[in-house]
Amino acid sequence: MQQRADTYRLIALALLALLALGGCSPRSSAPDDSFVVADLFATPGKALATIAVSPTPEPTATLPDMPTTTPAPTLPLPTAVLLLPTMPIATPGPTPTRAIDAEIPVTPTPACEMPPAPFGAAWASTPEVQAALGCATGTPQTMRGAWQSYEHGVMFWREQDRSIFVLSTRALQPGQTTDSWWRFDDTYEEGEPEDDMGLNPPPGMSMPVRGFGKVWRQNGFVRDAVGWAVTSEAGGESIWLAFEGGWMMTGPDERTLYALVPMDAPPYTTGFHFGPMAR
Repeated sequence: MQQRADTYRLIALALLALLALGGCSPRSSAPDDSFVVADLFATPGKALATIAVSPTPEPTATLPDMPTTTPAPTLPLPTAVLLLPTMPIATPGPTPTRAIDAEIPVTPTPACEMPPAPFGAAWASTPEVQAALGCATGTPQTMRGAWQSYEHGVMFWREQDRSIFVLSTRALQPGQTTDSWWRFDDTYEEGEPEDDMGLNPPPGMSMPVRGFGKVWRQNGFVRDAVGWAVTSEAGGESIWLAFEGGWMMTGPDERTLYALVPMDAPPYTTGFHFGPMAR
């Protein structure tokens, strides 16, 4: 007990010594602000307010001058079930005859008589020729003249009226069903030059002369249509037969036929033909 009392006295003496030393230390008249800590929560009017920041909304894109569409009101669905009325089944009667179903009387077209030889068989076996020419209107006539064959056709000089007929076969060769023909007046006079172009024909071919040559040289489309001459000009005859829509004529070998259809008014200068056809 005595020892514990001594210990308490020593502690009390130490505290008194510390207090005495603190009383002897000089005080500074100016406060030391570096060690002052403000109590924000104890000092009135100095507390900071907490503000909740809301996010900035995204701008809504608007189209100028666009009308606002008001949605149509939704109609409620009916709850009642509508029953279809039951119709009595009747026995169908006969279908009435319409005017379009009635038989239309057709007036038969008078048939043409068979054209005379040598044209009848070819005319009768070729419906396109029958439709284009129609019926024969005369009797066969023999025309004197001259023939010349070309790469793609023939020329015939008709002595009766000094006409030159050019018949092309260039379009027929690849499979076309018709080709062109032209008629020219023979204006050739004796003494006119027979070659004024200086062209050199291929081997085995020649340039036409006289009336045929004049037509051939003066008309480029004729040269393109028939090409070079492959035979010499030779005298011959051709049998002609007139039809409602044109003519038929025999060729230079008398076994070939041509059906000529004009495409203009007399004196006829151009048209199409179906030849050469076999007799």
